[in-house]
Formats: sequence, structure tokens, C-alpha cells
Amino acid sequence: MDGDELAAVVARAMTHDAAEALCRLAPAVADGDRAARAAAVFVEILSCRFDEALDAAHLLLADGPSSRIVTAACDLAVAVCAASVAPGPADAPDDSALGEITVMLEVEAAMSSGSIGAAARIAEGVVGRGVQTPAGAWSALALARARCFEGRFVEADALVGRVLDSPEIAGWPQMSLLGLGVRIFVDAHLDRPDAVRRGLAALREARPGTSRADYVFAGAHALAAFGACAVGMLDDAAQLILRAGGGDHLPRLQVVDRLYGYEILVEEALARNDLGAAHVWCERADGLPIGEHPMAGAALGRIRARLAVATSDVATGMQASAYSGALAALAGGELEVIRARVIEASARTASGDRVRGIEELEDVARRAGATGAAALRRWAERELGVHGRRLRNVPGHGWETLTETQQSVARLAAAGLRNREIAATLWIAEKTVEHHVAAVLEALGTTNRVGIGRELGGAAVAPSFGAGLTTRQREVAVLVARGCSNRQISTLLGVSEKTVEKHVAALFERLGVRTRAAIGATVRGPEPG
Repeated sequence: MDGDELAAVVARAMTHDAAEALCRLAPAVADGDRAARAAAVFVEILSCRFDEALDAAHLLLADGPSSRIVTAACDLAVAVCAASVAPGPADAPDDSALGEITVMLEVEAAMSSGSIGAAARIAEGVVGRGVQTPAGAWSALALARARCFEGRFVEADALVGRVLDSPEIAGWPQMSLLGLGVRIFVDAHLDRPDAVRRGLAALREARPGTSRADYVFAGAHALAAFGACAVGMLDDAAQLILRAGGGDHLPRLQVVDRLYGYEILVEEALARNDLGAAHVWCERADGLPIGEHPMAGAALGRIRARLAVATSDVATGMQASAYSGALAALAGGELEVIRARVIEASARTASGDRVRGIEELEDVARRAGATGAAALRRWAERELGVHGRRLRNVPGHGWETLTETQQSVARLAAAGLRNREIAATLWIAEKTVEHHVAAVLEALGTTNRVGIGRELGGAAVAPSFGAGLTTRQREVAVLVARGCSNRQISTLLGVSEKTVEKHVAALFERLGVRTRAAIGATVRGPEPG
């Protein structure tokens, strides 16, 4: 089977019928054609035959050196079926007959690994060439999902529209279904409940191109469930996720999506005050193999946090949600960081630290609004309402109220410079720097210099960050960038404070910096422009 024929078979599997594609690939697979075997791994995933896909991938890898499409298909299999974090994909273009399919597999493998930034970077190259092919449309929808996780909803909205408005989409029933699921997800986070209801009605009427035991069908309904949950339609969300997953154990969803699904089911059970059901869903989430997958770990942390808060264990709720936010930040998932911070702030308020908790809810509400995540902003506002507060609209509050010099001081402080160094850089008195730093802290609503960096840089972790560091050192660095003290990091990671001190000292040495603010600046990377 030559490259063009193989690409056509895979495209047909994506847009119409995966089972038919497996039959067409069978002779070439039997002959040992490695590209056909790689394609078959992907089609097995499309058929929700995850065990078969993983077994086939392991056999392929055991057979010797791999071509790029073999590597991409196997990376996707271990990410989807086992929640293993795949190595970083190649950034080079592939102009072969299977090139567009190969790059699309790399995009999906990165997304399924929780490598949001890498997925977006690769998908941009595919989408730049158009969405007139199934692989191009799939990559555009993956890029839209990545933009949502990054908190860039306006861009996601435009990408989904571009795919659904393309003339080709009408002939691709499976791609239309996936596009509808992404559309519901985006509309929900932009707080368009009427559009979500229309989307859900259209989804119920949609005729999938193949059976319901299908990865695309499951993915579209899971995205719709996540969207329904975001606008408070919890009963619809629970029904959708069970339909998507094919039963209580959600076997038709990839591992990370099962965790998101169990998060919905826990939230729906808690809304009914059914702690027993919530515990059952949490136990199933706890039993999933997630390894070091950052987004899976973040979702599990939120599940544990929600249940802990519901059972009045607010200390555990704060710890679990803070750790969840740190993992999401490590993956570049601004959307997930905001979710974790709402739970953490609500738990803090419930713990008796009312003033700080309310300040954090106000902060995260504004942060959600800045990303365009209107539904998350509304969630934070509802939590404020529970405590009898409303989001304050303080005139002249924030970055825009600072003078040009104060903004320069803020950037230098966020980069880790001390007052004396800032004074020398800007040719002003050290006392003047002290006054400017105080004004910056007040305007940004933070209490320390690490917080300045966090507010300026958001939650994003620089794509280059982490080279040469251990997993634990990366986690410590991200928590330092969030402004956590050694004692707080010790509690969150379950290690001694002395161990945290050693990790921080190692970070100073490896990163070549002298202050915690400078660690935060390194985590976030250089400022654009």
C-alpha cells in the first residue's frame, strides 16, 4: 500500500468509518508494512480498542528503528491508552504523502500527553496550510482545544468557526460531530448558555458516520459534557459523559478524559448532596494509572479537593487544589489553573481565612475575565456571592494605573532584581524604588515580589523551562513561581521542609539565579516583544 492510498484510508477512518479502515489495512499489516501498522494503531484508537492499539504499538516499537509516522502513532497510543507522557514531537515539516497525517498524530499525542504548548505550536503549522483536508481540520480543532486550555478563547472561537464554515465539512460526518463538540465547549466557556443548549440539541440529532463505540463520538460528547458542566447544566453533563464513556467506568474515553469525566460526576453528585456517589466516583478516579501526566494529575487534584471541601476537610481541599494548579501551570493549562484557584480560594474562605479567600476569589474572577473565560468568571462571582460579596469594580486599580517607571520597576522586580540593582538600572534612588515597589504591590493586589511576577506572567510555564531539572525540581520551581513558601511547598508535595530547601538551593545553582523571584521569572520565560 503506497503513501497516498494509506493516507486516503486513514482520512476515511477519521471522517466516516474506522471499522472499514481496519479491514482495508489488514492485508498490508499482515505483510509487515510498518507504515500500515502505524496507521492501524491510530485506527484501533479511533475504534476505542485501546488495549489492541497499545499492544500493536509495543510490537511496532520492539521491531527496530522507527520512522516518524511509527513514532507518532506509538506516542499517541501510550498517551491515550496509558496516560504516559510522550517525548516531545519533531517540529520539522513532513512533505511526504503521509506528512500531514503524521504531524496531526504528533499534535494529538502532545495534547493527550498534556503538552499543550507543544501541541499548539505544531498545529499552527498544519492549520496555516488550510483546513480543507481531514488532517488539517482535525489539527485546527486540536489547536482550538489547546487555545481553550491556554485561556485564549477568542482565538479558539475563530478556529472552530473556520472549520465548521468550511465547505468540506458537510461531507465528513465524524469531523462535523467533533467540531460540534468543540463548538459547545467553547460557547460554554464564553458563557453562551443559549448557544450551548442549541448545540446539545444538534448533538442529540446528529447522525454519526460510524457506531457509537467510536473515539470521535466519545470525544465530541465528552467535550459537550465539559461545556454543559461549565454553564451549570450538571444533569445534562453527567448524562453526556456516561453516554460518551460507554458506562460507569468510562471505557471509551482516553485516560485523562476519564478523569475529567469523573470530575463532572463528582460535581453532579455533590450538587445532589450525594456524598456516597461522590466517593465512588473519586475512588474510580484514584484507581486510574496516570503516572506523571500533568493534566491528569491536575484533574485528580481538583476531584480530591472538591470532595475534601464537601466533607469539611478544608485544609486537604486547599492543599489538593494548590497542587492541582501547580501541575496545570507546568503544562501551560491556564484554564485548569483558574479552576483550581477558584476551589482553593473557596476552601480558604471556608477555613476561616475569609479576607484572603475573598481577595483570591476576586483576583481569579478578574483573571478569568481577562482570558475571556466568562463562565469561570461567573463561577468565581457565584462563590463570592455565597459569602455575601460581589466582585468589586475598583476604579483605577491594576497595571494600567501604574506610571511608566513603576511598570519598569515591576518588570525588573519580577525578573528577580533587588532594589539596589533596580535603582542602578533605572538611575533612580533606592528609596524611590521602595516606594514604587509598594505601589506595584498595591495595584496588582499581591503581597510579595514573586507575586508581581505571577501577576505579570500569568500561570504559563515557558516551553523551554525544565531542561536539566528533575520532575520534583520542576514542581518546586512552579510552586515557588506561584509564591508558595518552603513550608507550603513541603505540605503540598508531602516532603520535609529541609528537602524543599535543598531543592530550592539546587534550583538557584542550576538556573544561575539568586532569588525566588528570579526562579519565578525563569519558570515563566522571557517577556514577549
